[in-house]
Amino acid sequence: MSVTTAGMTRRHGRLPRPGVLAAVLAISVALNLCVVAGVVWSRLNVPPPSQTLSDRLHRLANTLDLTPSQHAAFDQYVAEMVARGNRMRQEVDPMMDAAWTELAKPDADPARVVQLLDDAGNRRRAFMHDAVTETTSLLATLSPDQRAKFIAAQREHFAAERRRHADESR
Repeated sequence: MSVTTAGMTRRHGRLPRPGVLAAVLAISVALNLCVVAGVVWSRLNVPPPSQTLSDRLHRLANTLDLTPSQHAAFDQYVAEMVARGNRMRQEVDPMMDAAWTELAKPDADPARVVQLLDDAGNRRRAFMHDAVTETTSLLATLSPDQRAKFIAAQREHFAAERRRHADESR
């Protein structure tokens, strides 16, 4: 028996059956709707922009009911913390870049990398010590209630940062 006599010929030049065409069209429409829905959802659910240190601290200041003299001390604290952070990045980033550059070499010197990382860590630690001194001075200007609110807000912020970093590392 040949293919022709068995009725199994190929249909050259003919359109596929209407059911197949309808199925392909339905799948295409469904996929297009999914793409459009994804685009709309991503546009409507934009994550909030990350807050700067200055913005976060000024928002905290608004919750503390500061006196004018406390407000001046707080503004000075914020300015110093922002400047300190910028100075720290300017000093530490080149050390970190140098460590990565050393690691990228085919004959990287592990002792050099460790030394660069130690130097960067020591600079960061020095900046943190200065920040503690500044924070202690600011806290001395606050009432016990304000101090408690400040500490609670800072603890919550840093706890949230730790959770975010832990979630990102999974």
